[in-house]
Amino acid sequence: MVEKLKLPFPMLSDPDRSRAIVPYGLADHRDPRRVALPALVAALPGGEEAYRFVARDFADRLPEAVLLESLSSHELPPTTQPPPTPGRPEPGPRAVPLRALVPYFRGGHYAALSLGMRHRGLGEEFKDDAKAFVAEMERFVDAVRALRDR
Repeated sequence: MVEKLKLPFPMLSDPDRSRAIVPYGLADHRDPRRVALPALVAALPGGEEAYRFVARDFADRLPEAVLLESLSSHELPPTTQPPPTPGRPEPGPRAVPLRALVPYFRGGHYAALSLGMRHRGLGEEFKDDAKAFVAEMERFVDAVRALRDR
């Protein structure tokens, strides 16, 4: 994956879940496929953990700004590698066409907005989750529009 995507950082693979997924508390014990929870663990050059985000499920995502803000406090030197040379991505047979992504994410936006308005009795955490999901859908819509405008 690192080579295919020309990533400027290493990735960890743990197919049997014994080396990192279970020891680092990333196993999703509810998922029958035995996959890991979506997570992001950033390590400093010496190996110390600088940031950890472990999602509750596949829909829980970390806004990039939160990670960047956290890492900026470590005063790390900028990387020196050249920017990756992107190839020509080819959509798979089940890919949603670009023209359909804005309405798709807008639908998610309004679904979460309406659920957030029904939060009475469900607690503040539910309301906060709905707000976070609405914000995420807005970021996705903005990203798709920017991509479309390129």
